[in-house]
Amino acid sequence: MNHNLNRLENLPNEILAEIFEYISTENLFRSFYNLNYRLNKLIQSLNNHYLSLKTTDCNQIYHYNFIAPYINILFIEGRAQLNLKSFTNIRRLILIQSNDEFLEQLERIHLPYLEHLVIHLGNRRGNDCMPYFWNRIFSYDLPYLKICCMYNISLTWIYSSWRQMLSLRILKIGDINLLVYGSILSSCPNLCFFKFTRLISNNRPINIIQHMNLKKLVIAIPWFEEFSQDNDMNNYFSYVPNLEKLIIHRTNESKNINESYLQFDWYESSITSYLPLLSHFTYYFRILISNQLNNSTNRNIFHRIQQRFNHIHRHLYQCRFILDLIE
Repeated sequence: MNHNLNRLENLPNEILAEIFEYISTENLFRSFYNLNYRLNKLIQSLNNHYLSLKTTDCNQIYHYNFIAPYINILFIEGRAQLNLKSFTNIRRLILIQSNDEFLEQLERIHLPYLEHLVIHLGNRRGNDCMPYFWNRIFSYDLPYLKICCMYNISLTWIYSSWRQMLSLRILKIGDINLLVYGSILSSCPNLCFFKFTRLISNNRPINIIQHMNLKKLVIAIPWFEEFSQDNDMNNYFSYVPNLEKLIIHRTNESKNINESYLQFDWYESSITSYLPLLSHFTYYFRILISNQLNNSTNRNIFHRIQQRFNHIHRHLYQCRFILDLIE
């Protein structure tokens, strides 16, 4: 072992660092840490220490406390009962299907270097289940956060304590209404990508402060919502005059698709009025096929809808109408 260690130490730090990239963080610490001062300092200086955890084994989790301060990327799936307090150097945190008790740790722990946060609740939806953490994000408690993906987690209220979140560039969340939309844009002046599910709102903002940096907007329409409820889009578009890419997702049942869809202008007038810089428009239309209806009749009207969309938006910008028939 000493002979092999001597040969290893003859390598420059750059080569050792490249070799260590192919070794898991657990094995790296287990095999090389505490062998000598140089290797310790080299291992500590690496910024790609990754830990993926699915276990609920208490003995194994206890072992992770030793390497916790050096972990930069932490991936946790399921009900792993890990104390996040020891992970003081996290840059990227990914939580998949974690329970509420585990997520509540985010209210208490300090994450001064966090740059990328992903929370995915799976099939269950979180309706304001994390109000404390939303407030942390928009109170500038995470000064380096650039990417925040809170899948299936809604935000239907705002706090007066919100301040500008200058670092945030990408935000993906669940349901929001128009007032929350405006508040988020005001709080995140450097946001360039925003994805959410649009809720119908009876309230209108008094003053619209346009956001000049948002370049890509992805809006999901609630399932089975009728076109008659789509008047809010003008308000959403009016906030983002420099938008370049727009993606809209809609899902409906085939039994609800009728000739009225052929009269819809597919936001052409709204885009012309509010989005002069738009260069790409993609529309995903998922249709759940009902066995009660005649398939040939259905497919004919679906084809005509697609033709109308392409005709309306031709020559204005790059456009795509993606029809997904689900039987």
